[in-house]
Amino acid sequence: MKVIYIAGPFRAPNAWLIAENVRAAERWAYEVARLGHMPMCPHLNTAHFHGALPDGFFLEGSAELLRRCDGAVFIPGWPRSMGCQDEKRICTARNIPVCDLDGHFADGPESILCRWLERYTKWGVER
Repeated sequence: MKVIYIAGPFRAPNAWLIAENVRAAERWAYEVARLGHMPMCPHLNTAHFHGALPDGFFLEGSAELLRRCDGAVFIPGWPRSMGCQDEKRICTARNIPVCDLDGHFADGPESILCRWLERYTKWGVER
Protein backbone atom coordinates (compact mmCIF):
# COMPACT_ATOMS: atom_id res chain seq x y z
CA MET A 1 0.00 0.00 0.00
CA LYS A 2 1.32 3.44 -0.93
CA VAL A 3 0.75 6.68 0.98
CA ILE A 4 -0.49 9.28 -1.49
CA TYR A 5 -0.47 13.00 -0.68
CA ILE A 6 -3.48 15.04 -1.81
CA ALA A 7 -2.39 18.50 -3.04
CA GLY A 8 -5.00 21.16 -3.68
CA PRO A 9 -5.97 24.68 -2.69
CA PHE A 10 -6.91 25.29 0.95
CA ARG A 11 -6.82 29.03 1.59
CA ALA A 12 -9.66 31.15 0.25
CA PRO A 13 -11.30 34.55 0.88
CA ASN A 14 -13.96 33.16 3.23
CA ALA A 15 -14.94 30.16 5.35
CA TRP A 16 -17.43 28.85 2.76
CA LEU A 17 -14.78 28.65 0.05
CA ILE A 18 -12.27 27.08 2.43
CA ALA A 19 -14.88 24.42 3.23
CA GLU A 20 -15.40 23.86 -0.50
CA ASN A 21 -11.65 23.36 -0.94
CA VAL A 22 -11.60 20.88 1.94
CA ARG A 23 -14.53 18.94 0.44
CA ALA A 24 -12.79 18.78 -2.95
CA ALA A 25 -9.62 17.38 -1.36
CA GLU A 26 -11.70 14.95 0.70
CA ARG A 27 -13.37 13.64 -2.45
CA TRP A 28 -9.99 12.87 -4.02
CA ALA A 29 -8.69 11.36 -0.77
CA TYR A 30 -11.66 8.99 -0.86
CA GLU A 31 -10.88 8.06 -4.49
CA VAL A 32 -7.29 7.22 -3.55
CA ALA A 33 -8.53 5.09 -0.64
CA ARG A 34 -11.15 3.41 -2.81
CA LEU A 35 -8.37 2.45 -5.21
CA GLY A 36 -6.44 0.76 -2.41
CA HIS A 37 -3.97 3.35 -1.14
CA MET A 38 -3.76 5.46 1.99
CA PRO A 39 -4.41 9.14 1.36
CA MET A 40 -2.50 11.82 3.24
CA CYS A 41 -4.84 14.79 3.08
CA PRO A 42 -3.59 17.78 5.09
CA HIS A 43 -6.89 19.55 4.39
CA LEU A 44 -8.63 17.05 6.64
CA ASN A 45 -5.94 17.04 9.33
CA THR A 46 -6.37 20.76 10.01
CA ALA A 47 -9.70 21.66 8.37
CA HIS A 48 -10.88 23.82 11.28
CA PHE A 49 -7.55 25.27 12.37
CA HIS A 50 -7.57 28.19 9.89
CA GLY A 51 -6.53 31.37 11.67
CA ALA A 52 -5.45 29.58 14.85
CA LEU A 53 -1.78 29.65 13.86
CA PRO A 54 0.17 31.46 11.13
CA ASP A 55 -0.23 30.06 7.60
CA GLY A 56 3.50 29.36 7.53
CA PHE A 57 3.09 26.72 10.23
CA PHE A 58 0.63 24.77 8.10
CA LEU A 59 2.60 25.24 4.88
CA GLU A 60 5.80 23.98 6.52
CA GLY A 61 4.00 21.09 8.19
CA SER A 62 2.26 20.04 4.98
CA ALA A 63 5.57 20.15 3.11
CA GLU A 64 7.05 17.79 5.71
CA LEU A 65 4.11 15.40 5.31
CA LEU A 66 4.60 15.46 1.54
CA ARG A 67 8.29 14.57 1.88
CA ARG A 68 7.27 11.39 3.71
CA CYS A 69 4.75 10.22 1.09
CA ASP A 70 5.22 7.79 -1.78
CA GLY A 71 3.40 9.91 -4.38
CA ALA A 72 1.20 12.97 -4.78
CA VAL A 73 -2.07 13.69 -6.54
CA PHE A 74 -2.51 17.31 -7.59
CA ILE A 75 -6.27 17.85 -7.79
CA PRO A 76 -8.09 20.14 -10.23
CA GLY A 77 -7.47 23.80 -9.39
CA TRP A 78 -4.05 23.25 -7.81
CA PRO A 79 -2.16 25.74 -10.06
CA ARG A 80 -3.99 28.68 -8.47
CA SER A 81 -2.52 27.78 -5.07
CA MET A 82 0.92 29.13 -4.13
CA GLY A 83 1.21 26.36 -1.54
CA CYS A 84 0.57 23.71 -4.21
CA GLN A 85 3.15 25.29 -6.48
CA ASP A 86 5.69 24.88 -3.68
CA GLU A 87 4.54 21.28 -3.18
CA LYS A 88 5.05 20.59 -6.89
CA ARG A 89 8.64 21.89 -6.58
CA ILE A 90 9.22 19.57 -3.62
CA CYS A 91 7.99 16.61 -5.67
CA THR A 92 10.29 17.52 -8.53
CA ALA A 93 13.30 18.00 -6.26
CA ARG A 94 12.72 14.72 -4.40
CA ASN A 95 11.55 12.64 -7.38
CA ILE A 96 8.15 12.03 -5.79
CA PRO A 97 5.79 10.65 -8.46
CA VAL A 98 3.00 13.08 -9.36
CA CYS A 99 -0.45 12.64 -10.86
CA ASP A 100 -1.62 16.03 -12.17
CA LEU A 101 -5.42 16.05 -12.55
CA ASP A 102 -5.80 19.73 -13.44
CA GLY A 103 -7.33 20.26 -16.86
CA HIS A 104 -7.78 16.56 -17.71
CA PHE A 105 -11.49 16.40 -18.27
CA ALA A 106 -11.74 14.81 -21.72
CA ASP A 107 -10.82 11.41 -20.31
CA GLY A 108 -12.11 12.13 -16.82
CA PRO A 109 -9.81 12.81 -13.88
CA GLU A 110 -11.03 9.69 -12.05
CA SER A 111 -9.87 7.40 -14.85
CA ILE A 112 -6.54 9.24 -15.06
CA LEU A 113 -6.03 8.75 -11.31
CA CYS A 114 -6.94 5.07 -11.59
CA ARG A 115 -4.49 4.45 -14.44
CA TRP A 116 -1.72 6.40 -12.67
CA LEU A 117 -2.17 4.41 -9.47
CA GLU A 118 -2.21 1.13 -11.40
CA ARG A 119 1.12 2.03 -13.04
CA TYR A 120 2.48 3.44 -9.79
CA THR A 121 1.86 0.28 -7.76
CA LYS A 122 4.10 -1.60 -10.18
CA TRP A 123 7.00 0.75 -9.37
CA GLY A 124 9.48 -0.21 -6.72
CA VAL A 125 9.31 1.18 -3.22
CA GLU A 126 12.49 3.17 -3.79
CA ARG A 127 12.17 6.46 -5.67
